[in-house]
Amino acid sequence: MGPLMLDVSSYELDAEEREIIQHPTVGGIIFFARNYDNREQLRALVKDIRKTAKRPLLIGVDQEGGRVQRFRDGFTQLPPARAFAASENGEALAKQGGWLMAAELLAMDIDISFAPVLDLGYDCKAIGDRAFSDNPQEIIRHASQFIQGMAQAGMAATGKHFPGHGGVIADSHLETPYDSRDNIKQYDMTVFKHLIENNLLQGMMPAHVVFDAYDEKPASGSEYWLKQVLRKELGYQGVIFSDDLNMKGADVLGSYSERAVAAQEAGCDMVMLCNNREGAVQALDGLPQTQVPILETLLKKPTGGYSDLINTRMWQETQATISRLAQEWKEKNA
Repeated sequence: MGPLMLDVSSYELDAEEREIIQHPTVGGIIFFARNYDNREQLRALVKDIRKTAKRPLLIGVDQEGGRVQRFRDGFTQLPPARAFAASENGEALAKQGGWLMAAELLAMDIDISFAPVLDLGYDCKAIGDRAFSDNPQEIIRHASQFIQGMAQAGMAATGKHFPGHGGVIADSHLETPYDSRDNIKQYDMTVFKHLIENNLLQGMMPAHVVFDAYDEKPASGSEYWLKQVLRKELGYQGVIFSDDLNMKGADVLGSYSERAVAAQEAGCDMVMLCNNREGAVQALDGLPQTQVPILETLLKKPTGGYSDLINTRMWQETQATISRLAQEWKEKNA
């Protein structure tokens, strides 16, 4: 599998996308809300992508819940992470939520959802209620259960945004945030450290944040954070994804081709460039034609379809519980 993950523009593939998907450097496709109309259409799009690629391809989506849920009508409306930690039976609910989110995607032949968010606190514009808590131990408890639910369904978990995006106000989609604190390792990063030590994370996504007390580059393009800290100090052995290199937070890494190469050289196994076809083509041309075998560890195992899933008692009961939690949270925070 190649090291580049990119997006497609709509409900069906166009001619250029078919050609791009067949390029050996492309190893993954990420979906957005614009790629979803209904389950039948999504299933056909996934099937077409896999048929066009003629090789294993990692298909992912951000289906966290709350405001970051790409597929809505026809899928369970999921609550944001904060809703779990704010609930009386939050840990059990988090496990159910993780299972439900993963099971519904796997039934559509989608390999991974980039979840959970492990950032600390709610103040950052990019994070808000996507965070479980502002307390590291609460995040660890609830995220661990959410991940175990995902694993029960058969999906790998991707922790984001290493070593922690919660300490800045700025949104890295719109600018490059700078976090000047010198206690990241002792505070925010403890969440990631604990989950790595307990072998709960198969994927990791670093932040487009410059932690200038440690390094001048954003973590997503920093050998210090990815090779020295994540790989050597923490002993992480899973897949490292870059966050979307089209985000403004990655501007400091140069042109789109330079960003992709910089992220790869810094230690990312798969680099992501979305919502910019010209930029994606530049990245495609700039990256060496290498294969990344570790990516295959994130591919889903065969599962039944969505109609099989929704006829199970487990889905019916879990769907009712999580839908109720999502609705209560929505009404409470309207």
